[in-house]
Amino acid sequence: MLLESSCAPAIRLAPGDVKTVGRATIADIAVDEPSLSRLHARVRVDAGGAVTIEDLGSTNGVFVNGTKRAVAAVRAGDTVRLGALEYRAAADEGTAVEALLSTSREIMACGDLQALLDRVLDRLKAILTPDRSAILLIDRATGTLRPRSVRPAGAYGTVSEFASSTAVRESLASCEVLVVDDASADARLRDAVSVMQAGVRSTLCVPLMGRAGAIGALYADRTELREPFAPEQIEYASAFAAQAAAALETAQLYDDREQHFRLTLETLAKAIDARDRYTAGHSERVTAYTLVLARTMKLPDADLDVLRRAGMLHDIGKVGVPDAVLLKAGPLDAAQRLIIEAHVTIGFEMLRGLPFVQDALPSIRGHHERWDGRGYPDKRAGDGIHLHARIMAVADSFDAMTSARPYRNALPLDEAARRLRANAGTQFDATVVQAFDQAEAELRSMVQS
Repeated sequence: MLLESSCAPAIRLAPGDVKTVGRATIADIAVDEPSLSRLHARVRVDAGGAVTIEDLGSTNGVFVNGTKRAVAAVRAGDTVRLGALEYRAAADEGTAVEALLSTSREIMACGDLQALLDRVLDRLKAILTPDRSAILLIDRATGTLRPRSVRPAGAYGTVSEFASSTAVRESLASCEVLVVDDASADARLRDAVSVMQAGVRSTLCVPLMGRAGAIGALYADRTELREPFAPEQIEYASAFAAQAAAALETAQLYDDREQHFRLTLETLAKAIDARDRYTAGHSERVTAYTLVLARTMKLPDADLDVLRRAGMLHDIGKVGVPDAVLLKAGPLDAAQRLIIEAHVTIGFEMLRGLPFVQDALPSIRGHHERWDGRGYPDKRAGDGIHLHARIMAVADSFDAMTSARPYRNALPLDEAARRLRANAGTQFDATVVQAFDQAEAELRSMVQS
């Protein structure tokens, strides 16, 4: 951040800086100006680039955009007055260039699409200092624009909640940056209800151009109380967008490839289930039961996504189990049991080299471990078993008990529930069984449907 004045030295601040301004020589920024107090104000920049200014009990006050403030956030374009001295806040070119270079290094090393979107938007925040911002991507199947990363995080879900979709599409169609200094006077934004309700004054939309055309847009705006985006900020936004577009296009290709690969693996898992008519649909049911238990335990959405992948793939290692063992109509002997138990390690070894299933591996390998340490393959016990595996163990056993087998009929639901409770604290994590108790009505309805 740079505070520039026509009649005083500029104040340059980098992330992490804390500087005092005043007339005294002990001030970090000493200015020989009678209207300043000895220690007039303190300016602070946090690690993310956010700037605040604090009045240190001065006689003539600290004013930001004409309003006297004890403490205030300062953004590029703001006017700051200390006594009779007036400063204008601007993005420091050195800071902006460093942010651009840092982002370039980071995005080239980032393969996760959502993490990349969030990282680019957070980097831009320090330079643009918008009130709202988003990266919108074009769905290649439908052509619709969808916000994929937004700030404030999670606040908006559609293009119309940010701006006139016509204006955004105009920027994309022309492949040019769209800048509006006064939204109330611009026909493209005048009828955008969300823009008017939010009191938006200025907007900026930068197209994200891939090799084959537009892939999305960067959108940012400021409210009526703020100055429009400065020309240098628009230039930096364009530079960021050019860097980000190349990385995002590559990340999208990887994301698509991983989705296709995941679907292929899930199809293989379903095919393995279908080898035995008694277990057809087992992976889908275990996934559904696991998600019910996880939601009941209030696990975050990120964990649910992991459990969804793990549930569909948890028995994929049965591809390495011979039909003579997998489809045997009666109980297994000791040697055959060792073969069937190997499916968890076979599945683990099959998938361990795939980056997009790394977080699913603990439950793929560990869903047959027991709370008392008598399970397999690693004989882990208690909290030494990954929580995801402990949840899936209950779901897997519930489906096994409530499904028919060649050597027995499906157990009644009451009996299956009784066995889960009876084995809480020995075979199963008692906390997961408590979640089963809370969700039992929902789980019963899923079995009976």
